[in-house]
Amino acid sequence: MVELPEQLESAVRAAAAEAGLSVSDYVTRVLTADQAAAAGSPAERAARADALAAAAYRHWVAGGSSQAGSMSMDEVFGG
Repeated sequence: MVELPEQLESAVRAAAAEAGLSVSDYVTRVLTADQAAAAGSPAERAARADALAAAAYRHWVAGGSSQAGSMSMDEVFGG
């Protein structure tokens, strides 16, 4: 079994409930979709990378890291 940080666990439980799925079924579907995107077309891989980068950025900012003097996501990813 995998242990999740409390905030992530709460979000996963809420998303599963909203989708009408058990947590196990929800996580299975999310991981299946992620693996398909990872092995997919260049556009699917790029979209996956964007989503992972955005999630990492939100986690960094939520953790209290300063944004002062940092580059924007558009500057980093050429948007």
